[in-house]
Amino acid sequence: MLINFTNYVRGIDQSIFRFFHNLAGNSKAGDFIIVFFGEYLVYLVVIVFGYFLYKNGKSVIKNVYPYVTAIIAAIIARFGVIVLFRYFYHRPRPFLALSLEHLLINDSYSFPSGHTIFLFALGTATYFFNKKLAYFIFVSGLLVGLGRIAGGVHYPSDILGGILLGALIGFITYKIYYYFIQRFKVL
Repeated sequence: MLINFTNYVRGIDQSIFRFFHNLAGNSKAGDFIIVFFGEYLVYLVVIVFGYFLYKNGKSVIKNVYPYVTAIIAAIIARFGVIVLFRYFYHRPRPFLALSLEHLLINDSYSFPSGHTIFLFALGTATYFFNKKLAYFIFVSGLLVGLGRIAGGVHYPSDILGGILLGALIGFITYKIYYYFIQRFKVL
């Protein structure tokens, strides 16, 4: 029964992957959008986040701390949790496992998505002090995830795993920050 369920979920995962992956290779403009979303949009998000950090931190230094907490959450997610997961779970990239053409290149393991875990950890921690910026980060994270699926480097479940783990890490990191602020009246 468990094997049937696993095969069923894997089939849905591959069907959704093929739907989005079939968007690639149809036009140069479409491929440009896929590559931009899947590879470069994350840098735009970091620049926008940096702008808000600069704008809010130049007047009062204590305004910087929540932003730093969000950055710490994103770094823990991307360079801690990802490394740990990929050490124990070796899921090959879809373009390798399915022998498909791909627009994006990555030679590490697939689960969870490093781009989405980074953005959703950043966005979740940001949500507690700047909801508009957080919504921008979340929407960007979804677009990055879709671009990475269409680009052939992630399954939808990799993106979903990145979203859930990133949100959890962002939440926990911000709650730890808030606990220390309240407990020790640091600021």
